[in-house]
Amino acid sequence: MNRHEFAAHVPDDDRAEVAPVRASAWTWGGLVLVAGIAGLVAWIARTPEPAPARARFQRQEGQIKAVAFAPGGLTLAVGRLDGSLELRDLAQGRPRNLIEAPGPAIRCVAFAPDGKTLASAGVDRAVSLWDPATGALRATLGGQACPVCSLAFSPDGLTLASGGADGSIRLWDVDSGRERATLSGHVLDVRGLAFSPDGLTLASGSFDGTVKLWGVATGLRLTTLEGAARRIYGLAFAPDGKSLAAGIGSAVLGGKGSVVLWDLPLGDRPPRVLGLASFATVAFAPDGKTLAAAGGDRVVKRWDLATGRELAPLEGHEGYIDSLAFSPDGRTLATGGQDMFLGVFDLPAPATVPM
Repeated sequence: MNRHEFAAHVPDDDRAEVAPVRASAWTWGGLVLVAGIAGLVAWIARTPEPAPARARFQRQEGQIKAVAFAPGGLTLAVGRLDGSLELRDLAQGRPRNLIEAPGPAIRCVAFAPDGKTLASAGVDRAVSLWDPATGALRATLGGQACPVCSLAFSPDGLTLASGGADGSIRLWDVDSGRERATLSGHVLDVRGLAFSPDGLTLASGSFDGTVKLWGVATGLRLTTLEGAARRIYGLAFAPDGKSLAAGIGSAVLGGKGSVVLWDLPLGDRPPRVLGLASFATVAFAPDGKTLAAAGGDRVVKRWDLATGRELAPLEGHEGYIDSLAFSPDGRTLATGGQDMFLGVFDLPAPATVPM
């Protein structure tokens, strides 16, 4: 499907609904595909869902680099490569306000857990803190020596972590705007940041191919996780804190990456590889039962973590998907990417897969 054919069926009014996204799954006589990456082995079996997801797409003015749901689930922040930062009212299907005029490219956005602060950052080497209710700029966290690649709020909302293109990580005190600590250890872009649910540990993933765990209180590196070995584009802790997922991209156009899943606390069990593709972003559903990932394959892949089976993919994008986010209730998934389309998928109730 080319761009013209797709756009002809997607009006600019984001409330217009396209046909349900349907995907059929196949196996070769029940054959399970065995895939190995960096010495790891993954068993992948794909199974369809009993009901399709429904998708809504709206063309945007620029490439979408980041999406994030507010805690209430009705507001979505959209950060674009043209520097615009928009809040969308999903209940009305309309933009609520544009809180930043086009400027330096935005690469990452994050809501504080209480929803009262929105952080954005990108190529201008600073982190902006916004009041989502009014669109007012509350503070600018300066001092980053390079473009900012990733952001993450701690569960209590008191600390903001930012990852830089120089491999550094900064921890900021949100109330005062002061830098608490700088974490050093990566040598290339820090593209993935995630706090553990208890707030005690920060995970970081980098283009240098490593995933590191840090003690938030001490700023000390706890360990480096083995099993990635390629560019890390995204990280996510499971809601129960018992696993950590990494989206791994490819260093070459058309190459393959993977999704790697570590069980925590770390033991002798090797990490699992759930899928083969070039992944830019990963996210757990709020109930922890499903993991979603997307990137260069132009579809959102999902896995039932209880069985390891791959669910039907979510389709509709025509370009690289840079970001995805689940709503707090897990019934909606938002996506954005280089094709300049914002996708909103209404998900069916989780399916029970027979063993």
